[in-house]
Amino acid sequence: MLEGLDKAGKSTQIDRLRSQLPAADTTFAHMPSGFTRFSTDVYSMLEDPQRRPTSGLAQQLAHLACHAENMPALVDAVRSGSLVLDRWWWSTLAYGWYSGALESTEFTQTQFESLVKAVWAPITASVVFVFRTPHEHDANNREGIAGGYTALLSQHPDLAVEIPNLSADATTEFILNELDVRGLTRTTVPVTP
Repeated sequence: MLEGLDKAGKSTQIDRLRSQLPAADTTFAHMPSGFTRFSTDVYSMLEDPQRRPTSGLAQQLAHLACHAENMPALVDAVRSGSLVLDRWWWSTLAYGWYSGALESTEFTQTQFESLVKAVWAPITASVVFVFRTPHEHDANNREGIAGGYTALLSQHPDLAVEIPNLSADATTEFILNELDVRGLTRTTVPVTP
């Protein structure tokens, strides 16, 4: 799983990992756009400031609807090989809760996190690579989100690996080496359903 701030290099690394991991055994997915027409349409709407909901809660529920829509395909990908995700449930928590987008709701952090985890319950990550250093400005990186990722890193020290600020080539090698250190080969990145 690749997680972290927008414009921090996740998509670049996904593209690079596509050439390093066996295509026949590895499924790559971007969430929330996923694999279905519904989720690609919703994602397009969420990325458009003129069309997306103004409510932070509505935005996060739309993300979760896309995640739920794609869960069967994600589980199938895990069962048939390896799954590499550009964004996991941590993004919903970081951008939804830690950004302050849900402050005007009656949700507590525990309630919101429980909802998010319930949607993602069918999949458990083997490792989560967290990108916290953006390479350019992005308006989506609101205050609090980086702190949210810091909190998630500290809550999951055995699962999370922070990506240092390296070149694209060095970052790819760092990820592949970490997979090797964790006993995950360069040919498989298992995730358990």
